[in-house]
Amino acid sequence: MASSYSLAEDLSTLQQYYPYELEEPYTPVYNIGIYMPGMVITADQPKLIRKMHFSMVPFFFKERKSAMCNARSSQILVNPIFKQLVTANKRCLILADGFYIWQRFGAEKYPFRFHLKDRQVFAMAGLWSAWIDPETKERYESFCIVTTPANPLVREIRKSMPVILTPETEKLWLNKETSEEELLASCIAYPEEQMIRFLVSRDIADRSINDASLIKPLNYVPA
Repeated sequence: MASSYSLAEDLSTLQQYYPYELEEPYTPVYNIGIYMPGMVITADQPKLIRKMHFSMVPFFFKERKSAMCNARSSQILVNPIFKQLVTANKRCLILADGFYIWQRFGAEKYPFRFHLKDRQVFAMAGLWSAWIDPETKERYESFCIVTTPANPLVREIRKSMPVILTPETEKLWLNKETSEEELLASCIAYPEEQMIRFLVSRDIADRSINDASLIKPLNYVPA
């Protein structure tokens, strides 16, 4: 499970990896939590970076409420909600430079930050939906992160982790001709030897703070 992540690299770095048009201005964010906007690339518009809200509101919900921040890869072709989105090609790349998982130390919880050794910006597999307010007709677009059983580095803290795509599987995830078997085959754990993990401040829970202090490694282990 991943309940928050970051995309805080500068725009020039982002576009080294994803050199596409931005639908809206880019703002680095050190902790993207539930209901906050994140940057995505959809199968419908694979050359456009768009903003949508994290934590998906399925299109058929009567009210704008959601707890769908994650979708297990084992369920995306089984759960009717996710299956319908996969079949309709409502797949997306969720752009990130790291993600957070919390672990309890005694009475307190602290967040671990994970990022990649070989890529400053990467993409997590996602599904998205557009919900229309029945009264105002406002369109609300939102997404969830596809997860998979964790690699050993993440498994020490949590049993699941985001599906982190490679440049090759990014193309498969967005390609509308990709078979269901190929989609599932791309939902594997990223190799642990290509990832880094370290503790960061609990201030990431404070949405009023958005600066590099949030991703500074802690120099101690909580008791």
